[in-house]
Amino acid sequence: MTRLILEASSTPATWVISRQGEILASGKLSGTVAASLVPSLRQELPDPPRPDQILVGVGPGSFSGIRSAIASAEGMAAIWHCPVLPVRSTGSIACQFFQATLLGIFSDARRGDIFATFYTSGKLERPTAVHPASELPRLLSRCTQAVTPDGLSGVPQTALPDATTLAAYLHAHGLEPGLPLEPIHLRPALKPT
Repeated sequence: MTRLILEASSTPATWVISRQGEILASGKLSGTVAASLVPSLRQELPDPPRPDQILVGVGPGSFSGIRSAIASAEGMAAIWHCPVLPVRSTGSIACQFFQATLLGIFSDARRGDIFATFYTSGKLERPTAVHPASELPRLLSRCTQAVTPDGLSGVPQTALPDATTLAAYLHAHGLEPGLPLEPIHLRPALKPT
């Protein structure tokens, strides 16, 4: 199976084309996903293989980056006649720290809250949830290792998701059933006043 994987929940956005878990080509995107993906693909692979699937990291992370990646993937999928599927971006970070008995991945959810996702030895244990920022010390105390993709104060280590380690995570663990193809956003938007 050939997969195009897009990870745009953090900067820089990255992509990978893999076949049966082997990386055929990868790259970083500058600017928007829509404007730079095809030129970046063609620079690395002049005649890229048609993917069987396009996978998009859905966060948590940059809402606009994820939306852009989903829109770009859906446009390409219409041409290539393949499905677009979601993957949790934190799986990339979990793959980087697979040796952690209980890995906590924390990011700023804004408005005084944090996102927290937990992995046991590289495998998803608890999906992303929103917690008040005041709970961060309690959540950190439960982890054997904690990382953040966005420099969240109080979390000792920073790591960014990328398409290469997301491909490795997918090869090891497969797709997450029931994950929707939309940015992970776990609460309603603020209503204008």
